[in-house]
Amino acid sequence: MAATLIAFVILNRWLVTELGLLSYGRVWQLYISYLDFGFARRAFLGTILYESGFSSVFANEYHFAITIHHIAIAILAGLIFYYCISRKISNLVFLSSVAFSPALIIHSGYNTGALDVFVLIFATINILFVRNLAIFSLIAAAGVLTHELSIFTFPAQLLAILTRKGQEPNFNPFKVLIAPSLIFICTVTAVAIFGKVDAPLETVEQIMQQKMPIAAGQHDLWSGYIEIASTIERNAMGASQKLVTVLQTKFIWLFIPLIYLFIVLARLWTYSEGPIETAVISVAVLAPLLTALVATDYHRWIVMSANMGILLTLILATRSSRSYSPWNIPLIAFCLLAPFGAAQVDLPFPMHQFFLERIIN
Repeated sequence: MAATLIAFVILNRWLVTELGLLSYGRVWQLYISYLDFGFARRAFLGTILYESGFSSVFANEYHFAITIHHIAIAILAGLIFYYCISRKISNLVFLSSVAFSPALIIHSGYNTGALDVFVLIFATINILFVRNLAIFSLIAAAGVLTHELSIFTFPAQLLAILTRKGQEPNFNPFKVLIAPSLIFICTVTAVAIFGKVDAPLETVEQIMQQKMPIAAGQHDLWSGYIEIASTIERNAMGASQKLVTVLQTKFIWLFIPLIYLFIVLARLWTYSEGPIETAVISVAVLAPLLTALVATDYHRWIVMSANMGILLTLILATRSSRSYSPWNIPLIAFCLLAPFGAAQVDLPFPMHQFFLERIIN
Protein backbone atom coordinates (compact mmCIF):
# COMPACT_ATOMS: atom_id res chain seq x y z
CA MET A 1 0.00 0.00 0.00
CA ALA A 2 2.82 2.39 0.82
CA ALA A 3 4.58 1.66 -2.46
CA THR A 4 1.32 2.15 -4.34
CA LEU A 5 0.76 5.51 -2.68
CA ILE A 6 4.29 6.60 -3.62
CA ALA A 7 3.62 5.51 -7.20
CA PHE A 8 0.39 7.52 -7.21
CA VAL A 9 2.22 10.62 -5.97
CA ILE A 10 4.78 10.26 -8.76
CA LEU A 11 2.05 9.60 -11.32
CA ASN A 12 0.35 12.85 -10.32
CA ARG A 13 3.49 14.93 -10.82
CA TRP A 14 1.49 16.83 -13.45
CA LEU A 15 0.09 18.86 -10.55
CA VAL A 16 3.50 20.43 -9.86
CA THR A 17 5.44 20.27 -13.13
CA GLU A 18 5.58 23.01 -15.74
CA LEU A 19 4.25 20.67 -18.41
CA GLY A 20 1.13 19.89 -16.43
CA LEU A 21 -0.96 17.12 -17.98
CA LEU A 22 1.44 16.91 -20.92
CA SER A 23 4.01 15.36 -18.57
CA TYR A 24 2.07 12.10 -18.91
CA GLY A 25 3.34 11.73 -22.46
CA ARG A 26 1.54 9.93 -25.28
CA VAL A 27 -2.05 8.72 -24.93
CA TRP A 28 -2.75 7.36 -28.42
CA GLN A 29 -2.26 3.77 -27.22
CA LEU A 30 -5.52 4.02 -25.28
CA TYR A 31 -7.51 5.30 -28.27
CA ILE A 32 -6.26 3.39 -31.32
CA SER A 33 -8.67 0.69 -32.49
CA TYR A 34 -8.72 -2.30 -34.82
CA LEU A 35 -11.96 -0.89 -36.24
CA ASP A 36 -10.03 2.14 -37.54
CA PHE A 37 -6.88 0.55 -38.93
CA GLY A 38 -7.50 -3.19 -39.07
CA PHE A 39 -5.11 -5.50 -37.26
CA ALA A 40 -2.54 -3.01 -35.98
CA ARG A 41 0.16 -3.68 -33.44
CA ARG A 42 -0.32 -2.12 -30.00
CA ALA A 43 -4.05 -1.61 -30.68
CA PHE A 44 -5.37 -4.41 -28.46
CA LEU A 45 -5.84 -2.37 -25.29
CA GLY A 46 -7.03 0.73 -27.14
CA THR A 47 -9.68 -1.28 -28.96
CA ILE A 48 -11.07 -2.58 -25.67
CA LEU A 49 -11.06 0.79 -23.94
CA TYR A 50 -12.33 2.89 -26.84
CA GLU A 51 -14.89 0.56 -28.39
CA SER A 52 -16.34 -0.26 -24.97
CA GLY A 53 -17.11 3.44 -24.57
CA PHE A 54 -15.08 3.66 -21.37
CA SER A 55 -12.86 6.41 -22.74
CA SER A 56 -15.89 8.52 -23.69
CA VAL A 57 -16.67 9.01 -19.99
CA PHE A 58 -13.78 11.50 -19.90
CA ALA A 59 -13.79 14.76 -21.85
CA ASN A 60 -10.00 15.10 -21.49
CA GLU A 61 -7.78 12.34 -22.89
CA TYR A 62 -5.08 12.95 -20.31
CA HIS A 63 -7.53 12.59 -17.42
CA PHE A 64 -8.60 9.27 -18.90
CA ALA A 65 -5.02 8.05 -19.35
CA ILE A 66 -4.04 9.04 -15.81
CA THR A 67 -7.13 7.32 -14.38
CA ILE A 68 -6.39 4.12 -16.29
CA HIS A 69 -2.80 4.26 -15.11
CA HIS A 70 -3.93 4.52 -11.48
CA ILE A 71 -6.07 1.43 -11.97
CA ALA A 72 -3.21 -0.45 -13.64
CA ILE A 73 -0.78 0.30 -10.81
CA ALA A 74 -3.36 -0.79 -8.24
CA ILE A 75 -3.90 -4.06 -10.12
CA LEU A 76 -0.17 -4.72 -10.38
CA ALA A 77 0.42 -4.00 -6.70
CA GLY A 78 -2.66 -6.02 -5.73
CA LEU A 79 -1.45 -9.08 -7.64
CA ILE A 80 1.95 -9.00 -5.96
CA PHE A 81 0.40 -8.29 -2.55
CA TYR A 82 -2.03 -11.20 -2.86
CA TYR A 83 0.72 -13.58 -3.92
CA CYS A 84 2.96 -12.65 -0.98
CA ILE A 85 0.11 -12.95 1.51
CA SER A 86 -1.22 -16.22 0.10
CA ARG A 87 2.27 -17.76 0.11
CA LYS A 88 2.91 -16.49 3.64
CA ILE A 89 6.06 -14.58 2.71
CA SER A 90 6.77 -12.63 5.89
CA ASN A 91 10.43 -11.55 5.76
CA LEU A 92 10.09 -7.76 6.04
CA VAL A 93 13.43 -6.97 4.39
CA PHE A 94 12.64 -9.24 1.44
CA LEU A 95 9.13 -7.82 1.07
CA SER A 96 10.44 -4.26 1.24
CA SER A 97 13.01 -4.96 -1.47
CA VAL A 98 10.11 -6.05 -3.70
CA ALA A 99 7.52 -3.41 -2.78
CA PHE A 100 9.89 -0.43 -2.89
CA SER A 101 11.98 -1.64 -5.83
CA PRO A 102 13.05 1.23 -8.11
CA ALA A 103 11.93 -0.92 -11.05
CA LEU A 104 8.53 -2.30 -10.09
CA ILE A 105 5.49 -0.58 -8.54
CA ILE A 106 7.05 2.84 -7.93
CA HIS A 107 8.62 2.90 -11.39
CA SER A 108 5.20 2.25 -12.92
CA GLY A 109 4.11 5.61 -11.51
CA TYR A 110 6.84 7.36 -13.46
CA ASN A 111 6.85 5.34 -16.70
CA THR A 112 3.80 6.91 -18.33
CA GLY A 113 2.86 7.39 -21.97
CA ALA A 114 3.76 3.75 -22.65
CA LEU A 115 2.11 0.35 -22.26
CA ASP A 116 4.76 -1.20 -20.03
CA VAL A 117 2.59 -1.40 -16.91
CA PHE A 118 -0.01 -3.41 -18.85
CA VAL A 119 2.64 -5.72 -20.29
CA LEU A 120 3.91 -6.20 -16.75
CA ILE A 121 0.42 -7.04 -15.48
CA PHE A 122 0.01 -9.81 -18.07
CA ALA A 123 3.48 -11.17 -17.27
CA THR A 124 2.80 -11.01 -13.51
CA ILE A 125 -0.42 -12.99 -13.83
CA ASN A 126 1.29 -15.72 -15.85
CA ILE A 127 4.43 -15.84 -13.72
CA LEU A 128 2.79 -15.82 -10.30
CA PHE A 129 -0.54 -17.59 -10.75
CA VAL A 130 -1.52 -19.42 -13.93
CA ARG A 131 -1.34 -23.21 -14.17
CA ASN A 132 -3.82 -23.87 -16.96
CA LEU A 133 -1.96 -23.97 -20.27
CA ALA A 134 -4.84 -22.57 -22.33
CA ILE A 135 -5.24 -19.55 -20.05
CA PHE A 136 -1.46 -19.12 -19.93
CA SER A 137 -1.28 -19.09 -23.74
CA LEU A 138 -4.12 -16.56 -24.11
CA ILE A 139 -2.56 -14.19 -21.57
CA ALA A 140 0.84 -14.45 -23.27
CA ALA A 141 -0.80 -13.69 -26.62
CA ALA A 142 -2.68 -10.72 -25.14
CA GLY A 143 0.62 -9.35 -23.88
CA VAL A 144 2.16 -9.50 -27.36
CA LEU A 145 -0.89 -7.82 -28.88
CA THR A 146 -0.61 -5.09 -26.26
CA HIS A 147 3.06 -4.33 -26.96
CA GLU A 148 5.95 -6.21 -28.56
CA LEU A 149 8.01 -5.73 -25.39
CA SER A 150 6.00 -8.67 -24.04
CA ILE A 151 7.88 -10.95 -26.44
CA PHE A 152 10.99 -10.59 -24.30
CA THR A 153 9.12 -11.45 -21.08
CA PHE A 154 7.95 -14.79 -22.46
CA PRO A 155 11.03 -16.79 -21.37
CA ALA A 156 10.40 -15.77 -17.73
CA GLN A 157 6.74 -16.70 -18.09
CA LEU A 158 7.69 -20.14 -19.46
CA LEU A 159 10.19 -20.72 -16.68
CA ALA A 160 7.55 -19.89 -14.07
CA ILE A 161 4.95 -22.32 -15.40
CA LEU A 162 7.59 -25.02 -15.83
CA THR A 163 8.56 -24.52 -12.19
CA ARG A 164 4.93 -24.87 -11.06
CA LYS A 165 4.16 -27.82 -13.33
CA GLY A 166 7.39 -29.49 -12.25
CA GLN A 167 5.82 -30.09 -8.85
CA GLU A 168 3.01 -32.16 -10.39
CA PRO A 169 3.16 -35.96 -10.93
CA ASN A 170 4.00 -37.23 -14.44
CA PHE A 171 5.59 -33.89 -15.34
CA ASN A 172 6.62 -33.65 -19.00
CA PRO A 173 8.28 -30.34 -19.91
CA PHE A 174 7.67 -30.80 -23.64
CA LYS A 175 3.91 -31.15 -23.12
CA VAL A 176 3.97 -27.99 -21.04
CA LEU A 177 5.96 -26.01 -23.59
CA ILE A 178 4.45 -27.03 -26.91
CA ALA A 179 0.99 -25.39 -26.88
CA PRO A 180 2.00 -22.04 -25.31
CA SER A 181 5.05 -21.81 -27.56
CA LEU A 182 3.04 -22.49 -30.74
CA ILE A 183 0.36 -19.92 -29.86
CA PHE A 184 3.05 -17.42 -28.88
CA ILE A 185 4.96 -17.93 -32.15
CA CYS A 186 1.76 -17.57 -34.19
CA THR A 187 0.87 -14.34 -32.39
CA VAL A 188 4.35 -12.86 -32.83
CA THR A 189 4.34 -13.83 -36.51
CA ALA A 190 0.93 -12.24 -37.04
CA VAL A 191 2.04 -9.00 -35.40
CA ALA A 192 5.30 -8.93 -37.38
CA ILE A 193 3.66 -9.61 -40.75
CA PHE A 194 0.24 -7.99 -40.48
CA GLY A 195 0.60 -5.50 -37.63
CA LYS A 196 2.07 -2.67 -39.70
CA VAL A 197 -0.44 0.01 -40.70
CA ASP A 198 -0.15 1.04 -44.36
CA ALA A 199 -2.29 4.17 -44.13
CA PRO A 200 -0.47 7.47 -44.84
CA LEU A 201 0.47 9.86 -42.06
CA GLU A 202 -2.31 12.32 -42.93
CA THR A 203 -4.99 9.64 -42.65
CA VAL A 204 -3.72 8.33 -39.31
CA GLU A 205 -3.46 11.80 -37.82
CA GLN A 206 -6.90 12.79 -39.07
CA ILE A 207 -8.53 9.74 -37.45
CA MET A 208 -6.62 10.11 -34.20
CA GLN A 209 -7.31 13.84 -33.98
CA GLN A 210 -11.04 13.14 -34.12
CA LYS A 211 -10.72 10.62 -31.30
CA MET A 212 -8.43 12.68 -29.05
CA PRO A 213 -8.62 16.37 -30.04
CA ILE A 214 -7.00 17.71 -26.84
CA ALA A 215 -3.89 15.53 -27.19
CA ALA A 216 -3.51 16.15 -30.93
CA GLY A 217 -0.19 17.80 -31.73
CA GLN A 218 0.92 17.94 -28.10
CA HIS A 219 3.75 15.42 -28.55
CA ASP A 220 6.11 14.60 -31.42
CA LEU A 221 4.65 11.06 -31.46
CA TRP A 222 1.12 12.03 -30.47
CA SER A 223 -0.72 10.07 -33.18
CA GLY A 224 1.22 6.81 -32.89
CA TYR A 225 2.01 6.81 -36.61
CA ILE A 226 5.73 6.09 -36.19
CA GLU A 227 5.05 3.16 -33.88
CA ILE A 228 2.33 1.51 -35.95
CA ALA A 229 3.69 2.23 -39.43
CA SER A 230 7.42 1.60 -39.06
CA THR A 231 9.02 -1.71 -40.03
CA ILE A 232 11.08 -4.00 -37.83
CA GLU A 233 14.04 -3.56 -40.16
CA ARG A 234 13.87 0.24 -39.88
CA ASN A 235 13.60 0.07 -36.10
CA ALA A 236 16.53 -2.33 -35.84
CA MET A 237 18.76 -0.20 -38.07
CA GLY A 238 18.10 2.98 -36.09
CA ALA A 239 18.37 1.21 -32.74
CA SER A 240 21.67 -0.48 -33.57
CA GLN A 241 23.25 2.81 -34.59
CA LYS A 242 22.10 4.54 -31.41
CA LEU A 243 23.12 1.60 -29.21
CA VAL A 244 26.73 1.88 -30.42
CA THR A 245 26.72 5.62 -29.70
CA VAL A 246 25.19 5.20 -26.24
CA LEU A 247 27.64 2.47 -25.24
CA GLN A 248 30.54 4.66 -26.33
CA THR A 249 29.45 7.99 -24.88
CA LYS A 250 26.62 7.59 -22.36
CA PHE A 251 27.05 4.17 -20.77
CA ILE A 252 27.76 5.78 -17.40
CA TRP A 253 24.05 6.70 -17.15
CA LEU A 254 23.09 3.03 -17.43
CA PHE A 255 25.71 1.77 -15.03
CA ILE A 256 23.86 1.96 -11.69
CA PRO A 257 20.54 0.53 -12.99
CA LEU A 258 22.54 -2.32 -14.55
CA ILE A 259 24.27 -2.99 -11.22
CA TYR A 260 20.82 -3.21 -9.63
CA LEU A 261 19.70 -5.68 -12.30
CA PHE A 262 22.67 -7.95 -11.73
CA ILE A 263 22.20 -7.91 -7.94
CA VAL A 264 18.56 -8.95 -8.52
CA LEU A 265 19.92 -11.76 -10.69
CA ALA A 266 22.54 -12.70 -8.08
CA ARG A 267 19.82 -13.04 -5.43
CA LEU A 268 17.80 -15.19 -7.80
CA TRP A 269 20.77 -17.48 -8.36
CA THR A 270 20.81 -18.28 -4.63
CA TYR A 271 17.48 -20.08 -5.12
CA SER A 272 18.66 -22.10 -8.10
CA GLU A 273 18.89 -25.89 -7.79
CA GLY A 274 21.72 -26.42 -10.25
CA PRO A 275 23.91 -24.94 -12.99
CA ILE A 276 21.39 -25.69 -15.77
CA GLU A 277 18.61 -23.91 -13.91
CA THR A 278 20.99 -21.02 -13.19
CA ALA A 279 21.69 -20.66 -16.91
CA VAL A 280 17.98 -20.81 -17.79
CA ILE A 281 17.19 -18.23 -15.09
CA SER A 282 19.86 -15.90 -16.48
CA VAL A 283 18.45 -16.13 -20.01
CA ALA A 284 14.89 -15.54 -18.80
CA VAL A 285 15.82 -12.50 -16.72
CA LEU A 286 18.16 -10.87 -19.22
CA ALA A 287 15.95 -11.44 -22.29
CA PRO A 288 14.24 -7.99 -22.08
CA LEU A 289 17.64 -6.36 -22.61
CA LEU A 290 17.46 -7.65 -26.19
CA THR A 291 14.77 -5.03 -26.81
CA ALA A 292 17.69 -2.59 -27.16
CA LEU A 293 18.36 -4.16 -30.58
CA VAL A 294 15.08 -2.76 -31.94
CA ALA A 295 14.23 0.18 -29.64
CA THR A 296 16.18 2.81 -27.74
CA ASP A 297 14.48 3.37 -24.35
CA TYR A 298 17.29 1.60 -22.50
CA HIS A 299 16.18 2.26 -18.93
CA ARG A 300 12.80 0.70 -19.73
CA TRP A 301 14.43 -2.52 -20.91
CA ILE A 302 16.70 -2.69 -17.86
CA VAL A 303 13.69 -2.15 -15.62
CA MET A 304 11.62 -4.85 -17.32
CA SER A 305 14.55 -7.24 -17.05
CA ALA A 306 14.83 -6.51 -13.32
CA ASN A 307 11.09 -7.05 -12.93
CA MET A 308 11.34 -10.51 -14.48
CA GLY A 309 14.04 -11.25 -11.90
CA ILE A 310 11.89 -9.98 -9.03
CA LEU A 311 8.82 -11.96 -10.08
CA LEU A 312 10.83 -15.15 -10.60
CA THR A 313 12.42 -14.60 -7.19
CA LEU A 314 8.95 -14.69 -5.64
CA ILE A 315 8.32 -18.04 -7.36
CA LEU A 316 11.63 -19.66 -6.42
CA ALA A 317 11.67 -18.26 -2.88
CA THR A 318 8.24 -19.83 -2.36
CA ARG A 319 9.48 -23.14 -3.75
CA SER A 320 12.37 -23.19 -1.31
CA SER A 321 10.29 -21.78 1.59
CA ARG A 322 13.12 -19.30 2.19
CA SER A 323 12.92 -15.57 1.60
CA TYR A 324 16.21 -14.71 3.31
CA SER A 325 19.14 -13.83 1.05
CA PRO A 326 22.33 -11.86 1.74
CA TRP A 327 21.45 -9.81 -1.33
CA ASN A 328 18.30 -8.40 0.28
CA ILE A 329 20.19 -5.62 2.07
CA PRO A 330 21.94 -4.10 -0.98
CA LEU A 331 18.65 -4.30 -2.87
CA ILE A 332 16.99 -2.33 -0.06
CA ALA A 333 19.68 0.33 -0.46
CA PHE A 334 18.80 0.68 -4.14
CA CYS A 335 15.21 1.42 -3.16
CA LEU A 336 16.42 4.87 -2.12
CA LEU A 337 16.95 5.56 -5.84
CA ALA A 338 13.35 4.77 -6.82
CA PRO A 339 12.12 5.26 -9.44
CA PHE A 340 14.56 4.49 -12.20
CA GLY A 341 14.16 6.40 -15.46
CA ALA A 342 12.36 5.37 -18.62
CA ALA A 343 13.19 6.80 -22.05
CA GLN A 344 15.86 9.46 -21.61
CA VAL A 345 19.34 7.95 -21.27
CA ASP A 346 20.79 10.77 -19.14
CA LEU A 347 17.85 10.67 -16.71
CA PRO A 348 18.45 7.48 -14.70
CA PHE A 349 16.95 8.89 -11.46
CA PRO A 350 14.30 11.31 -12.73
CA MET A 351 12.67 12.32 -9.44
CA HIS A 352 15.99 12.85 -7.67
CA GLN A 353 17.31 14.86 -10.60
CA PHE A 354 14.07 16.88 -10.72
CA PHE A 355 14.41 17.92 -7.07
CA LEU A 356 18.13 18.59 -7.36
CA GLU A 357 17.53 20.90 -10.31
CA ARG A 358 14.89 22.81 -8.32
CA ILE A 359 17.23 23.14 -5.34
CA ILE A 360 20.20 24.27 -7.45
CA ASN A 361 18.15 26.73 -9.46
